[in-house]
Amino acid sequence: MRGMGGLADFWSGLFEGRHRELLREAEQERLARGLRRGRKDYRPDLPASPEAGWTARGRPLAVRPGTALDAPRIGHLMELNGMPRWVAFEERFIVVEEGGVITAAIRFRAGTERLYLGLLITDPWADEHSLAMELYSRATTTARDLGLGEVRAQTSRHEWQLREAGYRRRGSIWCAPAA
Repeated sequence: MRGMGGLADFWSGLFEGRHRELLREAEQERLARGLRRGRKDYRPDLPASPEAGWTARGRPLAVRPGTALDAPRIGHLMELNGMPRWVAFEERFIVVEEGGVITAAIRFRAGTERLYLGLLITDPWADEHSLAMELYSRATTTARDLGLGEVRAQTSRHEWQLREAGYRRRGSIWCAPAA
């Protein structure tokens, strides 16, 4: 009879520890959700300047095609946005690097004549508007560097940023000539 009591105590202690861990994770998620909600209300005083490569906060940005060495950092960014990490190792991205940290990335695919843009991901605590403007405006330069003539994007989430970056709508697709 004594052996059963020890086993019950073991399982009880195991579940109590797991319960505390789950409560701590739920609290962290609640705090992160609150920060993301607050970020959506934030609007900088100055718009991003795609030509100068500076954000409204005055820090220089580096917008460039991602390399294989960037995949783990892009994967971490994807995890922060609730997406699977492995996608970062399978796809190609254009990244925004701010102070040595990747704060945004956009998936792309190079066709024979066009650069096709895909999903845009940002750091949940960064200003998504200015980062999206930087990525969409610099994608045309990337297309030109790759010898392509046009950039195409199909999204309903960042229509305002696409319009401000010089893209024109053709049906459900946004197009811009390579710079």
